[in-house]
Amino acid sequence: MIAQLVLLVVLITVPSMAYGGKAESIDELAKRYDSSSCRQCHAEIHTQWERSHHHKTLIGTKGRTASTWAAYLTQALPEDKVLKGSGVKDIKDVKFRHMKPCTICHLPQLEDATDEVANEVAKAIVNNDLNVLEKLSINCIICHNTRAIVRHFRDGIPEKGVIYGPRGIGAHGDKGFPIAKKSNIMIDPAFCGQCHSGPNLIGFDEPMYCVSNYDSYLHAYVPLGKTETCQDCHMRGENLGHSFPPVYDDEKLTIERLKKWIDLEVSALGYEFRPTAQSLVPEVVIKTKVTSRIGHRYPDGCPSPNRVTLDLLVKDAEGRELFRDQKIYMPQSGNGYGQAMVYGAFAKLGLLRDTSLQPFMPSQETFEIKLPETVRKVLAEVRLVFRHLPGDEVVIHKVTRTISLDR
Repeated sequence: MIAQLVLLVVLITVPSMAYGGKAESIDELAKRYDSSSCRQCHAEIHTQWERSHHHKTLIGTKGRTASTWAAYLTQALPEDKVLKGSGVKDIKDVKFRHMKPCTICHLPQLEDATDEVANEVAKAIVNNDLNVLEKLSINCIICHNTRAIVRHFRDGIPEKGVIYGPRGIGAHGDKGFPIAKKSNIMIDPAFCGQCHSGPNLIGFDEPMYCVSNYDSYLHAYVPLGKTETCQDCHMRGENLGHSFPPVYDDEKLTIERLKKWIDLEVSALGYEFRPTAQSLVPEVVIKTKVTSRIGHRYPDGCPSPNRVTLDLLVKDAEGRELFRDQKIYMPQSGNGYGQAMVYGAFAKLGLLRDTSLQPFMPSQETFEIKLPETVRKVLAEVRLVFRHLPGDEVVIHKVTRTISLDR
């Protein structure tokens, strides 16, 4: 808990790059944090980054970040009046302090801009103005300078004109960043934990519960004796690097990674069950086991309509549906005022229940299905599905079993 508090305080108080004044327009802010020159020497890495979620942190996968942020800014939950105590009555009233719960991770460079610029960004989010939103992102400068040092009392603050990396280099061939220095923390999971952690309950006027991959990694993965880091699983190895997969807009890549890291086992038995000495009931018993080898709870995220589901469908030999059921694997959050589950980071304050897939902890289900007396054979279909948005399906595994009561 103490470590988490320290981490959050550091995030809130990180000094921005010293440019000698606040940026007075979005274009000026974008220019200050322009990483296009990195492409000259690091073309492949820059191209990888352009495919990543970090490249569009104001937009998000399939627009989810922008739509969630817009809902927060426009008070999408009228019964809660999200910003009612803030003085915000219209989007024109939004200032940097109202944006800060989200900008800490999605746009930390906004600390270098005026309230007027923060308001321009807010309007662009609400209006879904992609021409503006695409100008600002978590890029090379954010990771290799602004957030490159975590422990400021021990290691100082990021210096202007310095690019940090896991290896010390010395001279660095970039006019804006002519020096390269070593940052030991960049190979540690704590570096990623600056943003991929939660809950964000400390230091904000409007707290919220966000993504908690790092916390889950520390509490559910490391205690198993596992030593792989965020960087090992998301950067090192084939088809990894600075795209930091999974990239959910790339459905093929998403399926490949989920198939690799999540297993589904299915067993089935058909028999005649005798609940009493006088009765005989045809029955099918289907057992499933889902095991995730991902280094943190899955799914996770901010917000979280995304879920993994186990879908079971049983039909008779003629194709008539006999049984259907679904199990949902996801973190389920409340708003701190009652027991109703809520969606959207701006509404979430903590977990009410967590049915998500935990590292190496099998989720096992048993389905007992009574059949009509005349049915002797059925076809069972079990699907493990990642549902990023309602109606958006990515099938991870599909298993079918033909089950007969006749030997």
